[in-house]
Amino acid sequence: MDHFWQNLKTLSTVALLSALCASAAADDVILRVGTTTMPPSGGNPFRNTGAPHIFTWSSLFDGLTRIDDSGKVNPWLAVGWENIDPLTWRLTLRPHVTFSNGVPFTADAVVNVVAFFHSDQAAREVVARELNFLKTARKIDDLTVELITTIPVPHLPRSLPLLYMVEPEQWTKLGPDGFAQNPIATGPFKLDRSDVAGWKMSAFKKSWRAPKADRLNWIAAPEASSRVQAVLADQMDIAIGLGPDEVAAIEAGGGKGLTWRNASVWAIQFHHDKETPLKDVRVRQALNYAIDREALVNGLLGGATVPATQPGPSNAYGHDPSIPPIPYDPVAAKKLLAEAGYPNGFTFTVQGVIGAGPADGAVYQKVAQDLAAIGVTMQIRPFPVNELIRAVVEGGWNGDGFGLTYATEPTIDVLRPMQNHSCLWSKPWYCDQRIMPAITGALTEFDQAKGLELRHQVMRFYRDQYVSLYLYELPRFAGMRANIANFKETHGFINFDEITKN
Repeated sequence: MDHFWQNLKTLSTVALLSALCASAAADDVILRVGTTTMPPSGGNPFRNTGAPHIFTWSSLFDGLTRIDDSGKVNPWLAVGWENIDPLTWRLTLRPHVTFSNGVPFTADAVVNVVAFFHSDQAAREVVARELNFLKTARKIDDLTVELITTIPVPHLPRSLPLLYMVEPEQWTKLGPDGFAQNPIATGPFKLDRSDVAGWKMSAFKKSWRAPKADRLNWIAAPEASSRVQAVLADQMDIAIGLGPDEVAAIEAGGGKGLTWRNASVWAIQFHHDKETPLKDVRVRQALNYAIDREALVNGLLGGATVPATQPGPSNAYGHDPSIPPIPYDPVAAKKLLAEAGYPNGFTFTVQGVIGAGPADGAVYQKVAQDLAAIGVTMQIRPFPVNELIRAVVEGGWNGDGFGLTYATEPTIDVLRPMQNHSCLWSKPWYCDQRIMPAITGALTEFDQAKGLELRHQVMRFYRDQYVSLYLYELPRFAGMRANIANFKETHGFINFDEITKN
């Protein structure tokens, strides 16, 4: 009976997707992209910085810079930058760019966004908090603007992919919530209609990176199995947020799969402020020693990634390659537990979002099995991604730990996640003042060698303290129909202007 209802649920989802995709003109080239959920903030790109929302926003918005596969900062809406003094950067903006309402993109847009970040309305905006070092923006001329910071920010160009450009008149007139329903930006598509089930978008043909397709339909389908069935039934062209098994199913049905590694480390975060066994570094080390990461990566993720050794992924600036792998040693783990006063283990609860990452439900179960082998019971308490975001911002957790990445996207710098995973965060789950001088020093150090060594100090400290249960560098999987070409995702940015459908 359970199998019957699951099949009925999947068929109902596919039928809904068919209805959603049926209204476009017959000769339009339509890209249909399936994701887990649509951004709760709609077309306001400043409310959140994580996946999958960052994927959706890349179809609509542009930042000032973009970071490529090699970690190099490339021009985007800013084509040049110069450090004038420790607190001043001068940017040269890309000419002949317009917003989708025909308004030219100029320095006024940059000035408007930075000014908004200092308004009372910006209190809810994650990007405003992350870029709180921006003091003001000063227009020199239409294509030249200066960013003035409150502290030295030597790697400011790495932060500028987050500085999305919104059309200033529309933003000022409507405010963040109104703009979220009627966003105007410079990207390849413009939003026609949105709701929780998906977005319908049309090509912005005068965009500086005009798309090949005429329309883009985003379809929210939380279950990976539904997205797979939709691709196989020709109701979706691309499905993101899959796992290796789902990709294999699409390939077996004549489609194509794609696997790549993003710049994040997947980990279970511990609440260090609670009086639990997890406050003892020996306990945290024991839990890390208990996990067979090679079996996890090879058995559940198709060998598509590597075990984590530290918070910073190997493709991020500041990763310390000298830090050795975390050994799989259950015997040593039991010894550490006994030394810490827990020879018979203990029980703790982890909150986890299931269905947002590749094979994440199976990963939680595998971690729980490995911990059970040393006498530790990890209870898994599922919760939705929106509740995770709320808890990160506001606190109010309901457990002893939770699943969350050390996400370096889009700056690809190991310091970026330290904005959350340290005393810098307003509601920290981990705060150790001993490492803060290295973190704050690295953030303001212009000498590259010194800055890199400070980053390595941070990585070694977080590893030696076993701040989290480090698992693996996060892989990503997508599946698509055979007639889709040139799909690529780089650090949260999907190249929607280059995708073709034959």
